[in-house]
Amino acid sequence: MELQRLIREIHWIEWQLRTFEDRYCLRSQDFYQALESGQLSEFDDGEDPHFRDLIEWHGLYRVWLRREQACRELLSQRSLPDQLHQASVTA
Repeated sequence: MELQRLIREIHWIEWQLRTFEDRYCLRSQDFYQALESGQLSEFDDGEDPHFRDLIEWHGLYRVWLRREQACRELLSQRSLPDQLHQASVTA
C-alpha cells in the first residue's frame, strides 16, 4: 500500500475514533483494552443502546492498529531522510 494513502486512512480513522472518544469520554486504547479483557461484557448482549457504537468503535480501532503497523513497516524499509526526499519530489 502506498504510504501517502495509508497515512490519509490513518488520519480518517483517527477522526472517527475521536468521535467515539468524545461521546464516551474514554480514549480508544483504553476502551479497546477494556473490551478485549472482558471488562465490558455487560454490553455484549446486543440490547444495550450503545452496543452498535461499541462494535463499530472496536472495529475501527482494530483497523487503525493494522494501518499503524503497516505504516511502521513501510517506514522501516527506508531511512527517514529518504522518505522526506521522496515525499518532496511527489508533492
